[in-house]
Amino acid sequence: MTPHTLEVLEFFRIAEIIAGYCKSEEARERCLQKRPLQDAGEIAAAKELGRDILSFLQADEPLPIKNLPPLNSVLKQLHTAGVCLTIEELYAAGLLALQVDELKTWAIKQKRTDSAACTLIESIPPLPQTEQAVFSFIDKNGALRDIPSLTAIRKKMQRIEADIEKTMRSYCTDESTKGMLQTPAPVLRNGRQVIAVRSNFKGRIKGIIHEYSQSGQSFYLEPESIVLRNNELMRAQAEYEQELHRLLVSISSKLADEAEALEQAYRLVLELDCAAAAARWAYTENGVFVPDTGNTQYFYLQAARHPLLGTAAVPIDLKLTPEERILIITGPNTGGKTVSLKTAALFVLLNQTGWPVLAGEETRLPVFRYVGCAIGDEQSLDRSLSTFSAYMRTVGELLEAADEESLILLDELGSGTDPQEGGALAMAILDELFVRRSCVFVTSHHGVLKNYAYRKSGCVNASVSFDEATLRPSYRILMGIPGESRAVDIAEKNGLSPDVIRAARAYMADSSADAAALIKGLMEKHEQLAVFEREKDETEKALREKQRRFDLNALKLRQKEQVLRSQGYKRLNDLFEQKRNEIENLVREIQEGELTHEKTSKLKQFFADFGQMLAEEQTDIRNEQEELSALQQALRNREQEQGGGKPANGMSATGAPVSEILTEGMEVFIPHLHRRGVIIRKEKKNWLVAVDTVKMTFPADKLEPLNLSGIAPLRTPQVVVEAELHKESRPELELRLLGMRLDEAEKHLQNQLDLALMHNMREFSIVHGKGKGVLQTMVHEKLAAAPYIAEFFFARPEHGGTGKTIVRLW
Repeated sequence: MTPHTLEVLEFFRIAEIIAGYCKSEEARERCLQKRPLQDAGEIAAAKELGRDILSFLQADEPLPIKNLPPLNSVLKQLHTAGVCLTIEELYAAGLLALQVDELKTWAIKQKRTDSAACTLIESIPPLPQTEQAVFSFIDKNGALRDIPSLTAIRKKMQRIEADIEKTMRSYCTDESTKGMLQTPAPVLRNGRQVIAVRSNFKGRIKGIIHEYSQSGQSFYLEPESIVLRNNELMRAQAEYEQELHRLLVSISSKLADEAEALEQAYRLVLELDCAAAAARWAYTENGVFVPDTGNTQYFYLQAARHPLLGTAAVPIDLKLTPEERILIITGPNTGGKTVSLKTAALFVLLNQTGWPVLAGEETRLPVFRYVGCAIGDEQSLDRSLSTFSAYMRTVGELLEAADEESLILLDELGSGTDPQEGGALAMAILDELFVRRSCVFVTSHHGVLKNYAYRKSGCVNASVSFDEATLRPSYRILMGIPGESRAVDIAEKNGLSPDVIRAARAYMADSSADAAALIKGLMEKHEQLAVFEREKDETEKALREKQRRFDLNALKLRQKEQVLRSQGYKRLNDLFEQKRNEIENLVREIQEGELTHEKTSKLKQFFADFGQMLAEEQTDIRNEQEELSALQQALRNREQEQGGGKPANGMSATGAPVSEILTEGMEVFIPHLHRRGVIIRKEKKNWLVAVDTVKMTFPADKLEPLNLSGIAPLRTPQVVVEAELHKESRPELELRLLGMRLDEAEKHLQNQLDLALMHNMREFSIVHGKGKGVLQTMVHEKLAAAPYIAEFFFARPEHGGTGKTIVRLW
């Protein structure tokens, strides 16, 4: 990545924006020095750290990073023997130690072992010796504490100063001397207190003259009685400075013992600050850290917005599969072709720096070893190069550097010279880049390149769309079709003479090849293809649903058959067990006495009854088999005629009234809620049913017995928890789960779903944030498992994007 490429793609301007989110000045400087990386592992680690910090921001748990004073110069001094840091420098080191403590406390509170930020914080060495040494000397505000040795000297200085002040005041108040003074208060000269005496009173007061005034009317005199006290004060001040220096050297030596730990801690804290700055930018601008694509060269921009365009940016989509290497973008001037090129390449640079991009979460970007561009007018007067010559020189340099790990941008390729020669040269350049397997983005107005993209395998056409009504570009990218330059329409819109416009259209009508008509036809085909694909998707969806219903019915039949067979076996087994016991009793009675006529009659009657009972059981089983066959035929007929609908209300699958089949403990299906439940008991004409955590009452015609329709009954819960929902409780239009623990968020979500059902709410939204996706995954799994949810999907980017889910109930 050359400085020229970074400059042209405005990478440095984005770096300045992100650096502005740093807390410390040295972190800002470090952020400005960052450059795109080439090692996939380093890139992934940087993005993982930023993505993790972003998740904490979205959960309203930001890292407690503070503004630290610059420490680089301080850390360098610690390697010098006998170093003596100033109070301000010691305070800066102490603030770093406090910052490390605060970060470690925060990381412990999070209790997350999968957090990249917490892992990095754990690797920061603690600085207990630095913290204890610094803040035993100064307080948390940077003020000097009461050190006994310094306090004693300071009190001594205060006593001397009081004596000097008292003596000096006597000269200013004594009637015999105050008339001699030029000013009524003492002043400082060379750190010593003196009085200003008028020149005509020279010699009247004994002492040392320090200097004369410029006018010569007065001189500054240190009275003899003050000289000794001033000398004592200066000695005390020197003693204070010596003691302070001794203490500073002692504390500095303790910091020097932790010099390596201080340097490592400072480096990691600055790294956290830089990563947090990128995360704050992503949080503010709704950006994303692009997931890794591995070794695949899959290039996809979803709803990409150039950071420097702000709210004026129109989201664009660009896509190149690993088999496609060249994208040729055509279309009208000022349509956004060059901006699209710059956006794509800039996002590659930001991604490889470990920074987020302003795009959708489906965006995927490969890792490139080299990014080169030929964009803009690079005419050079001092080198006698024309615009075309300068452009070709740049393209030549790109060709030398290009390989399969390169991204090459060529803006207005083939322009600036004869169109026929320029088109031929452009195709030859693209052929060479295709051989080198480079990823290439090209903009052009040459019709020959549009045709080249259709003929060349691995080459894709795209265009910037144009509004036919307003004759203005819409700045959106249409993949798969070329675009028209629309030069005449744009010239007419910008006020060119109608006569000139008519002449231009006449020349266009006489041209041998009507490329515009061809492109227009292609656009119509493209729209028809889009409609066909939508219809095909809907048809496939309907077929999948019909197949699902058919498979479900087949499963019901198999389960029903198994249930009937097991019930028949059980009845026969119970019958034989009962009759075996009766035979044993009869045999016992016969053995205990004589064989009488009564006993013989009783035995004959037993066998007669047994035979009749067997016949009845066989009849029942035959009836059940006929009933199963009728059910199978009914399901087949329903599948053919109605597509697998449900039985008529109030009737079971066998045709019997549902009210006669329902029993306590039976699992049922509630069609209008699309939910399952278990019958608890009958209450008058209705049935009390446990639905999840809620008890609800339904009439019999609103229930379908699942174990009779063939679905294996779920295990009846032994304990049913009845949720007491207050009558005034209502569901929220927007449920916010940010900052909640997982179990707490799941509880709030279930409560919202129950309330929505009770109050017949059909739509609401859930704000769960992005981040690591823990809350998002829980929400979507919960919604997917709920049968009464019609659909759920992410909100539009401007309304929260993937941090917010819209829910619709049946």
